[in-house]
Amino acid sequence: MGDEGRVSLPVAEINWDRLDKAKFYALGAGLFTGVTVALYPISVVKTRLQVFQRNAENPTAISIFRNILKADGISGLYRGFGAVVIGAVPGRVIFLTTLETTKIGALRVTEKLNLSEPTQVAIANGVAGMMSSLAAQSVFVPLDVVKLTAISFLYFDFLGA
Repeated sequence: MGDEGRVSLPVAEINWDRLDKAKFYALGAGLFTGVTVALYPISVVKTRLQVFQRNAENPTAISIFRNILKADGISGLYRGFGAVVIGAVPGRVIFLTTLETTKIGALRVTEKLNLSEPTQVAIANGVAGMMSSLAAQSVFVPLDVVKLTAISFLYFDFLGA
């Protein structure tokens, strides 16, 4: 079996300076926000499961999911979501900007170290990933605290605790 039927794509380098940043940010933030919307109910169920476990009850994730739907409907699965969405777009922009600009700077530094190109790229990507995560977490962590507080507080209010 050969390479018949396989499509060969040309290797292209993406240059940050020539990238249409408006499309890049819109697409990147939109995709990340879409993933957040899809996965948020799992976060709500997980948080409530953790709260239950502290109270010595032993429900399952499915029973919590059903209880949320019964008590609050679909909107109960998105409690605290507003704060997350408000911070998601700026947080993603900070992440993507820091990632790409740091990667360029790190590549310039590693070029002077007489390392192989794959090693240079690996170091640059690692440094860029660390820096962009650090920058983005300065937005995401405080918002996550707000989200978890909203989920827990409203849940305790629902229990009458």
